[in-house]
Amino acid sequence: SRQSWKKSFDFLFSSVGYCVGLGNLWRFPYLCFENGGGAFLIPYMLFTCLFAIPMMILETSFGQSFRAGGLPLPNCSSYIIIMVWITKYMVASVSPNLPWTNCENQWNTKNCVQFLSSDNSTRNVTLSDRRISAAEEFWAREVLGKSRGLEHIGSLRPDLVLYLGLLWIIGYFVTFKGIKWSSKVFYVTATVPIVLILIVTIRRLYFRWGMEPGCGYYLYPDLSKLMNFKVWVTAAAQVTYSTTIGNGILLFLASFNKRDHNFLKDALIIGAANALTSFTSGLAVFSSLGFLATKLNTTMAEVASSGPGLVFIAYPQSISLLPFPQVWSFLFFLTLLLLGFDSQFIQVEYLVNFFIDGSKRIRSLRWNKEILGAMLCFFNFLVGLSMVSEGGIYVFEIFNRYAYAGWCTFLMCGCELVAISWLYGLDTHFKEMDNMIGTIRVKWLLKISWKLLSPIICMVAVVFYLAGFKPLEIGNYLYPLWAQCFAHLVSVSTIIAIPGYAVYIKLKSGKPFAE
Repeated sequence: SRQSWKKSFDFLFSSVGYCVGLGNLWRFPYLCFENGGGAFLIPYMLFTCLFAIPMMILETSFGQSFRAGGLPLPNCSSYIIIMVWITKYMVASVSPNLPWTNCENQWNTKNCVQFLSSDNSTRNVTLSDRRISAAEEFWAREVLGKSRGLEHIGSLRPDLVLYLGLLWIIGYFVTFKGIKWSSKVFYVTATVPIVLILIVTIRRLYFRWGMEPGCGYYLYPDLSKLMNFKVWVTAAAQVTYSTTIGNGILLFLASFNKRDHNFLKDALIIGAANALTSFTSGLAVFSSLGFLATKLNTTMAEVASSGPGLVFIAYPQSISLLPFPQVWSFLFFLTLLLLGFDSQFIQVEYLVNFFIDGSKRIRSLRWNKEILGAMLCFFNFLVGLSMVSEGGIYVFEIFNRYAYAGWCTFLMCGCELVAISWLYGLDTHFKEMDNMIGTIRVKWLLKISWKLLSPIICMVAVVFYLAGFKPLEIGNYLYPLWAQCFAHLVSVSTIIAIPGYAVYIKLKSGKPFAE
């Protein structure tokens, strides 16, 4: 028999833990900065209400009704690499002197510039200077050991390999007994990061000097940015990425609910918690950027120029200027690590249950979860080794940008909406929903969203992404042609199961297509 959540709150905490992740504290702030600051919040909140929350209601209700998971996605190996880098920074935070604050380490070059704290004799340098900051050298040379390109994969980074192995071992022991065991861990990993984010935010707001430029940019929007269509598509993409709709995880988690569980209330809480965490994280980040820009006598644009690397370059520099920087640095990276734990653990659980749900033979085996979990964790560990080498960042970016992001995300959401709303039938599904939790009064709103509004959003986003395809590059490095082809194959692998499984069912049934 299929396991069920022991308590009604287990599903809520697990879902919040998965949805509220690195995307809120790592991805949201730099996208917000690149797309108009406070102006980005308007489409972000709008898409949360009109697109994400209705999709979450659809997935949780459908999973609870059918009590089965879906097909897994190839992003389990790459997500944990971010946690490996975070672990490296967290370990470095306990050193007497934070290694990214000075240029006296073995990995530093003659071009290094150090950003020390309140010492007036320290040379003020902007991040646009031709010289390289100590934080950037620590990231590129000590953490990544970055090679010249994908063609120069280089050797493995021993410390990163160790952290990768430890994280997979932890992930295995958290999930090897199933959701009844892992749900106990989620109560800690889902709540502690939110508490830590609030502590850091309150501490930053109390430490007011220099934060006004950042908070002003964040809270007072430049409405002219809303005329740029890219801002709207980026906001929709971030909402989709952050709430994890379309990848089957929420459907999978809801499949462990009891028949009468109130999925509607939980979906609203999850969506609200995700949006509130993103807003709070943005407030903490922008106030930090304003403080750093004031301290270094430069602009916020220069401070935030590192884009996706913001969390590993600008944040550590900002933290190093605070009193007791080791404490704040350790807390910051511990927060990031705990945010990643939930998402990683649930992906492992998802993979294990996919094979168990799909095979009677595997279900009949003794210790099936334990053995299958160990095999999957070890396999993903081997895949992850390619991303902790000197050229690993180039491999990571392929999976990060193409495994589950952009057009394929919206295409999967669109296919899910069409399959349930137009083929399976909303009338049939609404009857199921009524049988589970009673009469729902806002069916007409859900019907408009599921049948018209959300599919249109998905279709427009897919066209926008496909029309704006650009060659894959990192900085000045352009990926070779074979790597570009492989990257697109990774994207196709995400959605190929949709037509592939349809063909499989057709051949297996032997029935005419119309039937």
